[in-house]
Amino acid sequence: MKVRTIMAALLASAILPASAPDAAAGDALKIASDGRSSYVIMTPDKPAPVVSYAAKELQRFLRDISGVRLEIVRESRAAGRPAFIIGECRRPNPFPAAARLAAMREDGVLIKTVGEDVVLRGSNERGQLYSVYVLLEKFMGVRFLAGDCTIVPKNRRLTLPEIDYAYAPPFMYRETLYWDSFPRKIATRQRLNGPYSKCDAEVGGKIQIQPYVHSFAQLVPPDKYFAEHPEYFSLVGGKRTNLTVHGQLCLSNPDVLKIATAQVLKWIEEHPEIPIFDVSQNDGNGPCECDKCMAIVNEEGSQHGPILRFVNAIAEVVEQKHPDKWIETLAYAYSTRPPSITKPRKNVMIRLCHAGCFFHGFEKCGLGANLAQYLDAWSKETQTIFIWHYATNFAHYIAPCQNLDSLVSDIRYYASHNVRGLMVQCNYQSPGGELAEIRQYLAARLMWDPSLDPAVLRQEFCKGYYGAAAADVLSYLELLDRAAERPDSHAFAAWDPKATVPDTLVADALKILGEARARRLTKAQAGRVDRIFLPLWYMQLTYPETYGLTAEKAPALVKEFRRVVESSKVTHINEGRDIASWLTEMDSKFAPKG
Repeated sequence: MKVRTIMAALLASAILPASAPDAAAGDALKIASDGRSSYVIMTPDKPAPVVSYAAKELQRFLRDISGVRLEIVRESRAAGRPAFIIGECRRPNPFPAAARLAAMREDGVLIKTVGEDVVLRGSNERGQLYSVYVLLEKFMGVRFLAGDCTIVPKNRRLTLPEIDYAYAPPFMYRETLYWDSFPRKIATRQRLNGPYSKCDAEVGGKIQIQPYVHSFAQLVPPDKYFAEHPEYFSLVGGKRTNLTVHGQLCLSNPDVLKIATAQVLKWIEEHPEIPIFDVSQNDGNGPCECDKCMAIVNEEGSQHGPILRFVNAIAEVVEQKHPDKWIETLAYAYSTRPPSITKPRKNVMIRLCHAGCFFHGFEKCGLGANLAQYLDAWSKETQTIFIWHYATNFAHYIAPCQNLDSLVSDIRYYASHNVRGLMVQCNYQSPGGELAEIRQYLAARLMWDPSLDPAVLRQEFCKGYYGAAAADVLSYLELLDRAAERPDSHAFAAWDPKATVPDTLVADALKILGEARARRLTKAQAGRVDRIFLPLWYMQLTYPETYGLTAEKAPALVKEFRRVVESSKVTHINEGRDIASWLTEMDSKFAPKG
């Protein structure tokens, strides 16, 4: 991705405003002028909690934009006053876009001007709240960049054009598994609705799944059954195993099916509010190698054969008793290839797990060729595919991971291939993962609308988040892009970053970001720039000989690294290790000799 023209424009501008609204011509409605407005925010007389929340959010941002705090009034008290209408009010009657709204998919938004009124509606409760955020983004230039940064342009003469806008996202389920994406406020504003978010009923709820994944050990617990019934568990290398990682169930055993079905029905009784229940393999490998299971594998041409027959059998019982519930299962690790005979029942969701090159995208790189093939095959068999996409180095959370371009191409590929839900897994254990904020923003915006220009998204993020250092950060991102283009550089899941991060990249990036530190920044922006240094310092501290860190300078760098991670509340260096123990190791590694 080329950003030199963007950087030149940024350097030429002393003020970095939020992006202009999409529609600037033909202004029809005068919302506020010089601290005054005739408008109110209208809700039904008995508003749902999400409607009340949406009204307060709109009130807050309109005040921040224009300086005017619009009154929130019930419909019965709003006669004769132009209004932002939120919720199912009688005005306007009849609503001219009711049929379009009724036909929209999950989380859809509809924004329409009717006379002087601005009507904000959603296809469901989340969509109702999202309509406010889309209005603010698309027509008023607000940008919800991160939990610690929202850009609100000031406009004391606020106008709106005539609007007739309807949109529903391609993905009904959108999640970035970043620690910083879980809080309710940023999740709703970035339209993230996954199970890990803190979104409750007041903000329209979220997609709920019970359990999240890897549920075989919860369906038939080894600590309860293995001693007396080892035959319930997978035969691996001639022995039954009770492992919950790299161990599975014997899916051809009828007693296992009976126990698992009863457990799923119990979960449904305990959690009637949850729509999706997971029946999926444990993490790792270890599928059953007994004669009956292998006969199914051979017949189906896939290790997913025994899984899908097992899942379908449970789903059939669930459909009879609870026709509104779904059963989800993974296509993961050894089970990504779809079976050749058995097809998912209509109440079965397939969550296909990403396997592809982080740097080049699975569509373009041989490392991910099978994923494209399997996704195409699954999409012909079912209308309900979710994707589990990996986007971080799980062995080195803080090391450079040059996958921003490929993340864009992969999200767009999913959207064009019948995928209905997408989770992007990153550093879920701690704030402060490498480029966490911009990767979360890119993923969230593109999951909502894959047609958005990623260059523009980068530009607006860097302008708002890093202020006067934006051009320097964009230059650093371009270095990462160029490193990712190397045809011999591949990465997936967990790798040694020394093999993918050239020493010249670290040296050049340190110079560029050193200039960023010299800019006139706010305290918050300076802290954000400091956090971008962490991946470079991490490479120096982990591999000092490769990246030019001398013994004399190392102790000071450890001290600086510690300062930034503590101020940023970073707690994990990788998926299995806390950062405190790693820093202790660095203190020892670089302690003065003698």
